[in-house]
Amino acid sequence: MAIIEYVKLATAFFVSIGGASVVVIALAKWFGGFISNRLLDSYNNKHEKELENLKSKYANELEKTKNDLEKAKLQFVRYSEKQFELYNDLWKVLLYTKQQADMLWEKADPAQIPAFSEQIRLTKNAINNNLLLIEEEHYNKLIELINQFEQFQFGKQRLVEIRIHYNKEQTPSISKEDTREVIVQNQKTKENYDNLIMDIGKSFRNQIKG
Repeated sequence: MAIIEYVKLATAFFVSIGGASVVVIALAKWFGGFISNRLLDSYNNKHEKELENLKSKYANELEKTKNDLEKAKLQFVRYSEKQFELYNDLWKVLLYTKQQADMLWEKADPAQIPAFSEQIRLTKNAINNNLLLIEEEHYNKLIELINQFEQFQFGKQRLVEIRIHYNKEQTPSISKEDTREVIVQNQKTKENYDNLIMDIGKSFRNQIKG
């Protein structure tokens, strides 16, 4: 009997311990799940806040970039409009200067030289006064054209002086070869400015078309 009682008592003891273990394991499992869920919720909330902050930051940067692009676009449009007007006006000035040079080519009239010289000066001022709106390539060509006009003016002035000298001197010291050389040089200069002004006109058209 005693042995049986001991067996029952031991069984009851182990059962009681086993039940407590089950409870402890269950509680540990529930507590672990609870902590895990809280940590996960905390992480998700933090992640969502960071994500919202990033979205807000990028949205602000995007809006700023759009505003900057819009300002740049407006500035470019205004610049293009001003440049378009300038190139049209400058082309008219160049053509008028060329017309005066052509008239001087047809007849080396001394009375026309001062007016042509003044027109060259006005054309040069128009170029330099609008330097900010003129492309560098075009500016270099325009200055080269002015140099050709000035060279042509000098050649015509030289030809006029030769003719005056011939009229005053019965035995001119200037040979016909010298006169012919000046005429040939004037013709080359005219061909140069003719070609150059057409090249400038083509460049202007390309610039205006964009």
